[in-house]
Amino acid sequence: GGRLVRISGPQQTREYRYSEAGRLTGVHTTAANLDITLPYATDPAGNRLPDPEFYPESSSMVWADNRITEDMQYRYRYDRYGRLTEKTDRIPEGVIRMHDERTHRYDYDNQHRLVRYVRTQYGETQAEGRYIYDPTGRRVGKRVWKREPVHWSETRTELSARPYETWYGWEGDRLTTVQTQQRRVQTVYAPGSFTPLLRVETENTELAKTRHRSLAEKLEQEGSGDGEAVQFPAALRAMLDRLEDELRRDAVSEESRAWLTQCG
Repeated sequence: GGRLVRISGPQQTREYRYSEAGRLTGVHTTAANLDITLPYATDPAGNRLPDPEFYPESSSMVWADNRITEDMQYRYRYDRYGRLTEKTDRIPEGVIRMHDERTHRYDYDNQHRLVRYVRTQYGETQAEGRYIYDPTGRRVGKRVWKREPVHWSETRTELSARPYETWYGWEGDRLTTVQTQQRRVQTVYAPGSFTPLLRVETENTELAKTRHRSLAEKLEQEGSGDGEAVQFPAALRAMLDRLEDELRRDAVSEESRAWLTQCG
């Protein structure tokens, strides 16, 4: 139980299939002009293998210490703890090397948590990320520097002076808030579970430009299924106002969770 089996959106639907061991075996995607199934194969240890239809020899590969050293896309390196430290684009045999392959490097702290990531290409750093954790080991922040043009009129590039920041808020082991410079995403879960009930996305730039609208106002203006605006009863507006206040304080009550569960 607890496995993702379907994602349905306005443009397409994805269905996920699993083996008796719980391993992903395929993804079936359907859309207006698309109906395709991508198969996934694994070895007995659960390592993902290339499509056996195109790479039949992959099913006979054996990896020392269960550490994959290469696949159809990358070559991998590990440290003595088995942690991935480097991933580099694989150049197929017979292809002329242009020295444009990308290398990804990973650094960890003494508690085996990823604290730094660097991507290089053409001998230069293209992106660098640093990760922050709280005393319980939960990731609470991420800072990323990206290579960008120095000026719109120049081709010269360098790493951004200021990082792109992402901050995370938690309730126990449940991720409830993701905040960037552009938006804030908040998730409410069913009581005592990891099943999401409500997801609220707020664009920071829009909030700065327009009058604040309450959650109830936003839902009323978005309207019903036919696109027409609706008017909520006073009791429902009060419930939504309380829920919004609890979301802002990152302290959703059990009563609100139970109400969301009833809403389906």
